[in-house]
Amino acid sequence: MLPDPDVLIADNVFGHPAGQLCAIHLRGDRISAVDRLATGDVPVLLQGPGTVLDLRGRLLLPGLIDSHVHAIASGMFMLGENLQEVRKLDELEAAIRRTAKAGERVVRLGGLDLSRLDGTEHALLDRAWLDGVVSERPLIIKSVEGHSSWFNTLGWEMVIDERIMVEEGLTRSEVAEMYDRGRLHGGAYEKHTTPLYDSYSHAERRAGMLRVLDTARRMGLTGIHCLEGYGEFRREDFQLILDLDGQGCDLTLYCRDSTPKIAHELGVPRLGGCWCVDGAIGSHSAAITEPYADRPGHCGELYFDDAELAAWISSGIALDMQVCVHAIGDRALEQTIRIYEELAGNTDIAASRHRVDHFILGDESQAERAAQLGLCSSMQPAFDARWGGESGGYATRLGSARALETNPVGTMHRCGLRIGGSSDSYITPLDPLGGMQAAMNHHNPRHRVDFDTAVRMFSCDGAWLGHSEAERGSIATGQAASFSVVRGDRSLADAAISATIHRGKVVYSAESESGPS
Repeated sequence: MLPDPDVLIADNVFGHPAGQLCAIHLRGDRISAVDRLATGDVPVLLQGPGTVLDLRGRLLLPGLIDSHVHAIASGMFMLGENLQEVRKLDELEAAIRRTAKAGERVVRLGGLDLSRLDGTEHALLDRAWLDGVVSERPLIIKSVEGHSSWFNTLGWEMVIDERIMVEEGLTRSEVAEMYDRGRLHGGAYEKHTTPLYDSYSHAERRAGMLRVLDTARRMGLTGIHCLEGYGEFRREDFQLILDLDGQGCDLTLYCRDSTPKIAHELGVPRLGGCWCVDGAIGSHSAAITEPYADRPGHCGELYFDDAELAAWISSGIALDMQVCVHAIGDRALEQTIRIYEELAGNTDIAASRHRVDHFILGDESQAERAAQLGLCSSMQPAFDARWGGESGGYATRLGSARALETNPVGTMHRCGLRIGGSSDSYITPLDPLGGMQAAMNHHNPRHRVDFDTAVRMFSCDGAWLGHSEAERGSIATGQAASFSVVRGDRSLADAAISATIHRGKVVYSAESESGPS
C-alpha cells in the first residue's frame, strides 16, 4: 500500500488545466492548501519534509461519490453468483446447479437480464423449468432491474402471500399466469420484498456490506448514498450503515420506510430512497403514457394514488427531512412533480433538495418544472450503456425512437435539473468511471455531457444531493482529503483506478496489489 501522504504533486488535476502542476497539501483528513507549481518547485517538495506522493502522469479527481446504491442488497448480490451476462438457459442451469451445491436452505441467485438472454428461450423459462433444475428446495432468482423475480414451486410457496395478490387487485387468471411463468412483478412484487430480504441473516448482511466497501475502494469511491429499508429488519440495517460509515468510505443513509419514525429516532434527516412511485421498464411496470412496444395496451403501474403519495411525502417534510422517491416512467414523474407543485405553497421545497431519482423517461418540460421547484435527481448513465440505443433492451420494450430518449442526463442537466451520478448498484456495478464514460458517450448525442459535467455528477453534485458539499466533493482548501487517482486521460477511454485516498488515508492502491501501475 502507498504511504499516507502529506502532499500530492499532480499535473492533471480536476478543476485545473491539464498540464498545470499543482501541490495539494493535507493536514489530517483535510486539504490545507492547493498551490500551483513551476517545474523547478517539484524537486524541492520531493526532498522536503513529509510524505510526498508524485502523481504526475495520473488524473487526479475528487473522491468519487455514487449517489444511489442499494448497499445491503448489493452485498447480498455479491455473496452469490452474478447472472448479468447469462445468455442461454444452459448457462443459467449451470449457475443454478453450482449455487445449489452449497447446500443452503434457499437457493438464491441474482441479476438475470432478459435483454441478454436468448429471445428464443424466453418462453421456456418458467416455473416448471425451474422445478426441473431444483425441486427439493426453494429457488429464487432476482432480475437485474430489481423489480421482479423468478421462483420454482417451493420458492413461490415460501414467499407469495395470496392476501397481497388480492389487495393488489389481481384477478385469478393474472395470478395463475404469474404462477405458471414463475415470475412475480409489478406492485405485487414490491410488497413481497420482505421475505426475499429476510432470507439473509444479519451476519450475511454485514459480510456482504464489507464486500461492498472493498469494491467501492477499488473503484475509486469515497462516498456512497445508501438507500436501505427492505424487510422486517430495517432498524438493524439502518444501524449497520451508520456503524460502517467512515470505514474507508463516507456512507449517507436514506431510510426507506412507510413512516419517518425510525429515521427520526436515529437522527437521520432523510426519508425514502427507492420509495417506488412505479416499477421498471424491464418488467413492464414503469408507468408510461404510451403503451409498451412489446406489450400493446399496457402502460405499467402507478403504485400510489395522489393522496397516498402526497401523504407519505408530507410525513417527511413535516419533520424537515429530505425525501427521495423512485420515478422512472413519464407518468410517475408527472404524478410526483405535480404533487410537489401542490405542496410548494406551504413549504420550501428547494431548501430540502427533495430527490426524484432515475428520471429515465423524463422530458424537458418535466425537468424544467422540477428544477424550478428545487427538486433534484440521481441518474444512472450506465443504464444507457447497458440497455440503450436503437437495438438494446429498452428498444425491445419501448421501440427504437423512445429508447434513444431514455436516461437523458445531458438534456436534464441543461434544463437546470441538478443531477448526481450513480449506478443503482446492484442493478449495474459500482463503477463511477464507467458511469462518467457512459454519460459522455450516450447513445443519443443530444443527451451527452462533457468531461467536467460527468466528473461533477459523480463528485460535487453527488455531495450536494446529500447536503454535504461544504465538506466533500471538490479539490479545494478545507474539503475532505479524499481523492480518486486515475490511470488515463480526460477522455476516460481505458481509464482505471490507480489509488483511492479517503480523508488522507490511502485505502486502495493498484500498485500494491499488482506491481507498478
